[in-house]
Amino acid sequence: MKTADNKKTILVLDKNSRMLSVIDDIMYYGDFNVHLTFDPNAIYDKAKMINPDLIILDYLLVDNDCELVCRDFKDDKQLCNVPIIIVTAFKTKKAQADSYKCDALFVKPLDMEVLASRIEYLMAS
Repeated sequence: MKTADNKKTILVLDKNSRMLSVIDDIMYYGDFNVHLTFDPNAIYDKAKMINPDLIILDYLLVDNDCELVCRDFKDDKQLCNVPIIIVTAFKTKKAQADSYKCDALFVKPLDMEVLASRIEYLMAS
């Protein structure tokens, strides 16, 4: 579901409200429709309903493994081309973009200009 104003749509999964400041910054840097869900089990239905241009996942999903959520999106025929950004506070070898098959991985603290640039790039391609 795209809006009449042609704004790009971003779906954010934030299990424990750690991403709220990032969402505020995204809204500051760009004119997007941002949809937020706190339930990892509902993100697929939400994504299929709103057909986002970009998905941002919180690395720490507590009940679900971020890697599995990301891979499930990439295996879904309807959603496989939606770019995914993972945001994490951990600087470990496990937290690498290629291991999650995501399109970008950012470690907090975020450089919002770099993140905003990457968001624009991913949604344009």
